[in-house]
Amino acid sequence: MTRLMKCARSGVVAGLAIAAGAGTVVAQTPGAGAQAPAQSGTASHLIDGVRDARYCEIIPIVRDGRRFVATVYNTLGLNDCPPAVWNGLNGAALRKRFGAIKVVLNGPRHFLMDSITADGATAAGKTIDVGGLALTERASIGLDLADLRREPYRARAVGRETRYLYKAGSPVFLLEAPDGSRYVMQAYAQIVDKTLSYADLPAFGARLKMQSGWRYVTMVPENDLVVGAHGEATVVQDELQNTYQKLD
Repeated sequence: MTRLMKCARSGVVAGLAIAAGAGTVVAQTPGAGAQAPAQSGTASHLIDGVRDARYCEIIPIVRDGRRFVATVYNTLGLNDCPPAVWNGLNGAALRKRFGAIKVVLNGPRHFLMDSITADGATAAGKTIDVGGLALTERASIGLDLADLRREPYRARAVGRETRYLYKAGSPVFLLEAPDGSRYVMQAYAQIVDKTLSYADLPAFGARLKMQSGWRYVTMVPENDLVVGAHGEATVVQDELQNTYQKLD
């Protein structure tokens, strides 16, 4: 996966980070509690021990003719997005710094898988400092105007080559769609509900105002669950901006 990803159907800026939330080149450097990338050649990069690891993203959006370009910067491998620094960021100042029409503060978020493997050529960009917060450039994504709308429970495609491992014996949290499709939560967000925690997730379904036919399910797999994305992942978000990837 190259640093420049053109996701014609990516939609919603939050969906792109789904980011980084677990979709852009997240497996380049270790995050909180993570081990160093596996040295198994240049084709894949592993981050282990990321369950409940906290991260944040800054996503400036600039106009490019009739389209927009969103650049994703995230804290993975650099810091755990300290609240005092993150909460002190100023949207107007960020728009001026990046020359952006909009800057999305995507976070804090927490991963729910146990490890992430990214395949393909990876190339992280420069590391920047924003108000005392270190972030690395992870991707540039082309967007259409329609992509800037946020719609919970709408499936969207995100370009990436990743494998998420959910270890046997640990809980996973799923959305089941009316057509029977299942989506596993890859990251929960403390954006709408700043107090949401990992401990809240088993009973979290009671809080969701899901569309007709959707269900929230908690399960504990007996075997490791591997969720792959081979060039493209299908993702949805709930109304609290938690992100889920469709199971094969």
